[in-house]
Amino acid sequence: MARPEVHDLPLLIAGPDRYGDGSATGVAAAAGLPEDRVRALGQLDDADLAVALDRATLFVFPSLAEGFGLPIVEAFKFGTPVIHSDDPALVEVAAGASLVVQRPAPSEDDGAYSERLAQAIGRVLDDDELRARLSVLSADRARAFSWRDSAERVWQLHADL
Repeated sequence: MARPEVHDLPLLIAGPDRYGDGSATGVAAAAGLPEDRVRALGQLDDADLAVALDRATLFVFPSLAEGFGLPIVEAFKFGTPVIHSDDPALVEVAAGASLVVQRPAPSEDDGAYSERLAQAIGRVLDDDELRARLSVLSADRARAFSWRDSAERVWQLHADL
Protein backbone atom coordinates (compact mmCIF):
# COMPACT_ATOMS: atom_id res chain seq x y z
CA MET A 1 0.00 0.00 0.00
CA ALA A 2 3.02 2.29 0.31
CA ARG A 3 3.99 1.82 -3.34
CA PRO A 4 3.25 4.66 -5.77
CA GLU A 5 1.01 2.60 -8.08
CA VAL A 6 -1.57 2.36 -5.28
CA HIS A 7 -2.27 6.12 -5.64
CA ASP A 8 -2.68 6.88 -1.91
CA LEU A 9 -5.75 4.64 -1.75
CA PRO A 10 -6.83 4.27 1.89
CA LEU A 11 -6.50 0.85 3.49
CA LEU A 12 -9.54 -0.26 5.48
CA ILE A 13 -9.03 -3.46 7.45
CA ALA A 14 -12.19 -5.36 8.36
CA GLY A 15 -11.59 -7.64 11.31
CA PRO A 16 -9.09 -7.60 14.13
CA ASP A 17 -6.01 -5.41 13.79
CA ARG A 18 -3.82 -7.63 15.97
CA TYR A 19 -2.30 -10.90 14.81
CA GLY A 20 0.03 -12.62 17.25
CA ASP A 21 2.51 -10.06 18.54
CA GLY A 22 1.97 -7.59 15.69
CA SER A 23 -0.74 -5.47 14.19
CA ALA A 24 -1.74 -4.60 10.66
CA THR A 25 -1.63 -0.89 11.44
CA GLY A 26 1.86 -1.37 12.93
CA VAL A 27 3.08 -3.12 9.78
CA ALA A 28 1.53 -0.34 7.67
CA ALA A 29 3.25 2.34 9.75
CA ALA A 30 6.59 0.51 9.47
CA ALA A 31 6.12 0.44 5.68
CA GLY A 32 5.77 4.21 5.68
CA LEU A 33 2.03 4.57 5.26
CA PRO A 34 0.67 7.72 6.88
CA GLU A 35 -1.56 6.99 9.85
CA ASP A 36 -4.56 8.68 8.20
CA ARG A 37 -4.46 6.19 5.27
CA VAL A 38 -4.91 3.09 7.43
CA ARG A 39 -8.00 2.29 9.47
CA ALA A 40 -8.65 -0.91 11.34
CA LEU A 41 -12.44 -1.21 11.45
CA GLY A 42 -12.55 -4.16 13.83
CA GLN A 43 -15.30 -6.74 13.69
CA LEU A 44 -18.14 -5.36 11.56
CA ASP A 45 -21.77 -6.41 11.81
CA ASP A 46 -23.43 -7.47 8.56
CA ALA A 47 -24.93 -4.05 7.82
CA ASP A 48 -21.64 -2.18 8.32
CA LEU A 49 -19.72 -4.78 6.30
CA ALA A 50 -22.24 -4.37 3.49
CA VAL A 51 -21.71 -0.60 3.46
CA ALA A 52 -17.91 -0.99 3.45
CA LEU A 53 -17.95 -3.51 0.59
CA ASP A 54 -20.50 -1.53 -1.41
CA ARG A 55 -18.44 1.66 -1.18
CA ALA A 56 -15.02 0.04 -1.68
CA THR A 57 -13.05 0.85 -4.79
CA LEU A 58 -11.77 -2.72 -4.73
CA PHE A 59 -11.45 -5.65 -2.37
CA VAL A 60 -8.04 -7.26 -1.85
CA PHE A 61 -7.90 -10.70 -0.23
CA PRO A 62 -4.22 -11.69 -0.05
CA SER A 63 -4.80 -14.84 2.02
CA LEU A 64 -2.36 -17.63 1.20
CA ALA A 65 -4.52 -20.56 2.37
CA GLU A 66 -8.31 -20.76 2.50
CA GLY A 67 -10.91 -23.47 2.78
CA PHE A 68 -13.57 -21.61 0.81
CA GLY A 69 -13.31 -17.83 0.36
CA LEU A 70 -16.54 -16.39 1.72
CA PRO A 71 -15.11 -12.83 1.85
CA ILE A 72 -14.73 -12.93 -1.94
CA VAL A 73 -18.36 -13.97 -2.39
CA GLU A 74 -19.42 -11.14 -0.03
CA ALA A 75 -17.48 -8.59 -2.12
CA PHE A 76 -18.91 -10.05 -5.34
CA LYS A 77 -22.43 -9.44 -4.00
CA PHE A 78 -21.81 -5.69 -4.30
CA GLY A 79 -20.06 -5.81 -7.66
CA THR A 80 -16.79 -4.84 -6.02
CA PRO A 81 -13.71 -5.68 -8.11
CA VAL A 82 -11.67 -8.36 -6.33
CA ILE A 83 -7.94 -9.13 -6.22
CA HIS A 84 -6.80 -12.30 -4.44
CA SER A 85 -4.04 -14.87 -4.24
CA ASP A 86 -3.89 -17.96 -6.43
CA ASP A 87 -4.92 -20.20 -3.54
CA PRO A 88 -6.89 -23.01 -5.25
CA ALA A 89 -10.03 -22.50 -3.15
CA LEU A 90 -10.12 -18.79 -4.00
CA VAL A 91 -9.51 -19.40 -7.69
CA GLU A 92 -12.36 -21.92 -7.73
CA VAL A 93 -14.78 -19.60 -5.93
CA ALA A 94 -13.92 -16.63 -8.14
CA ALA A 95 -14.11 -18.63 -11.39
CA GLY A 96 -12.46 -15.94 -13.49
CA ALA A 97 -14.39 -12.98 -12.05
CA SER A 98 -11.36 -11.49 -10.30
CA LEU A 99 -7.71 -10.60 -10.71
CA VAL A 100 -5.46 -13.38 -9.39
CA VAL A 101 -1.99 -12.76 -7.96
CA GLN A 102 0.60 -15.53 -7.68
CA ARG A 103 1.44 -16.51 -4.10
CA PRO A 104 5.08 -16.37 -3.04
CA ALA A 105 7.22 -19.35 -3.97
CA PRO A 106 8.97 -21.07 -1.04
CA SER A 107 12.30 -19.51 -2.09
CA GLU A 108 10.80 -16.04 -2.52
CA ASP A 109 10.63 -13.31 0.12
CA ASP A 110 7.34 -11.69 1.13
CA GLY A 111 8.31 -8.47 -0.62
CA ALA A 112 7.85 -10.00 -4.06
CA TYR A 113 4.26 -11.01 -3.24
CA SER A 114 3.56 -7.54 -1.84
CA GLU A 115 4.94 -6.03 -5.03
CA ARG A 116 2.70 -8.22 -7.21
CA LEU A 117 -0.30 -7.23 -5.10
CA ALA A 118 0.58 -3.53 -5.45
CA GLN A 119 0.97 -3.93 -9.22
CA ALA A 120 -2.45 -5.61 -9.43
CA ILE A 121 -4.03 -2.83 -7.35
CA GLY A 122 -2.41 -0.20 -9.56
CA ARG A 123 -3.58 -2.02 -12.69
CA VAL A 124 -7.21 -1.99 -11.51
CA LEU A 125 -7.01 1.63 -10.36
CA ASP A 126 -5.46 2.82 -13.64
CA ASP A 127 -7.75 0.90 -15.98
CA ASP A 128 -11.37 2.05 -15.82
CA GLU A 129 -12.42 -0.59 -18.35
CA LEU A 130 -10.82 -3.42 -16.34
CA ARG A 131 -12.39 -2.13 -13.12
CA ALA A 132 -15.83 -1.96 -14.79
CA ARG A 133 -15.42 -5.44 -16.29
CA LEU A 134 -14.40 -6.93 -12.93
CA SER A 135 -17.38 -5.24 -11.31
CA VAL A 136 -19.81 -6.80 -13.79
CA LEU A 137 -18.13 -10.22 -13.57
CA SER A 138 -18.16 -10.17 -9.78
CA ALA A 139 -21.84 -9.24 -9.56
CA ASP A 140 -22.62 -12.01 -12.06
CA ARG A 141 -20.53 -14.58 -10.15
CA ALA A 142 -22.30 -13.69 -6.88
CA ARG A 143 -25.53 -15.05 -8.30
CA ALA A 144 -24.01 -18.55 -8.24
CA PHE A 145 -23.98 -18.39 -4.43
CA SER A 146 -27.59 -17.66 -3.52
CA TRP A 147 -29.41 -19.42 -0.68
CA ARG A 148 -32.38 -19.99 -2.97
CA ASP A 149 -30.22 -21.71 -5.57
CA SER A 150 -28.58 -23.86 -2.88
CA ALA A 151 -31.96 -24.85 -1.46
CA GLU A 152 -33.28 -25.75 -4.90
CA ARG A 153 -30.24 -27.92 -5.61
CA VAL A 154 -30.61 -29.75 -2.28
CA TRP A 155 -34.33 -30.20 -2.94
CA GLN A 156 -33.60 -31.59 -6.41
CA LEU A 157 -30.95 -33.92 -5.00
CA HIS A 158 -33.49 -35.35 -2.54
CA ALA A 159 -36.14 -35.59 -5.27
CA ASP A 160 -33.71 -37.54 -7.46
CA LEU A 161 -33.03 -40.04 -4.69
